Amino acid sequence: MAYSPGLEGVVVKESEICLIDVENSKIYYRGYDLEELAEKSTFEEAAYLLIYGRLPKASELAEFKRLLASMRRPPDHVISIMRSAPRSAEPIDVLRTAVSAMALGEDLSDRSREAELRRGLAVMAAMPYVAANWDRIRRGLDVVDPPADGQAEYFLKVLRGGEPTPLQIRAMDVMMVVYAEHSMNNSSFTAVSVASTLSDMYAALTAALASLKGPLHGGANVDAARMIEEIGSPERVERWVDSALASGRRIPGFGHRIYKRGPDPRLKVLRRLAEALAKESGDSRPYEVARRLEEYVHSKLSGKGIFANTDLYASVIFKYLGLPTDLNLPAFAMSRVAGWIAHVLEYRARNRLIRPTEKYVGPVGLRYIPLAERR
Repeated sequence: MAYSPGLEGVVVKESEICLIDVENSKIYYRGYDLEELAEKSTFEEAAYLLIYGRLPKASELAEFKRLLASMRRPPDHVISIMRSAPRSAEPIDVLRTAVSAMALGEDLSDRSREAELRRGLAVMAAMPYVAANWDRIRRGLDVVDPPADGQAEYFLKVLRGGEPTPLQIRAMDVMMVVYAEHSMNNSSFTAVSVASTLSDMYAALTAALASLKGPLHGGANVDAARMIEEIGSPERVERWVDSALASGRRIPGFGHRIYKRGPDPRLKVLRRLAEALAKESGDSRPYEVARRLEEYVHSKLSGKGIFANTDLYASVIFKYLGLPTDLNLPAFAMSRVAGWIAHVLEYRARNRLIRPTEKYVGPVGLRYIPLAERR
């Protein structure tokens, strides 16, 4: 029986959702070039594409946005849990708990596609409310629920308590399009694995959130943001990188299981966004640090197949948008949830319980020694 550590190279399912074309440095959502979608579409349109399998008509997109807006405020018991959480709680933990709590009191016996889709959309709609309002709660502020045209605008309005600029809204929206899906990553696999047991959508998405938290997955975004802050200025990049490499320290924002022949194809989109936000803000230092990091680490490690990934510029963009560093991960999650829902629904259409095996390497035939005789 084949053994593949980390299941690398193991095909879990056939999918029509996302293609990562490493050879040509392209990513496709349902056949559409992600770079074009990031330039021309919105998160709601991309989410509709991923979940329903096609681009929406204007009337369908408008109805989809109305549906999400109507479900943004989670049930009252979820808000009560948020208010009672310790103020020191990590935002990703509050978000995970809130998603899990959305299942409380609901009859979950209906596992039809329609019922599971409704649950998934309810989670997707509520995530910006939970993530941004938790930041308000821990700062001693009241929760708010302002009107907004889309998920990105709503998140920034709640978080900032004011009107974000058009560029900031667009940047957040593009970030959500770019982060919405990335094939069979660890959190998507986790969601599918849980769903394969015929558990409910809330459980699958809660598990996906738990997976995303890890520093080898979504948590790397937070590590990259802290690195940018630690370095502080572009003049310190070379010394910081040399010191990190000398001590065997991993450099956040670089390296990826898939992209070993060149940079992450999403990097171009995010680099341009970061540069535009830097110009608007009047403070180019975070962007310049990331740019110098990209160049210098490339000169040091590209020969080993280590290139910049999305976390490098995503962390800079989130900083310009005013996100506290520990809110980067929930912002990632409220984007990737679209992909999770799509994968769960796709897998359940031809469901088979995911039950891998293992290769046992321990002893056999040991003799039982009575407790009194053990030394």
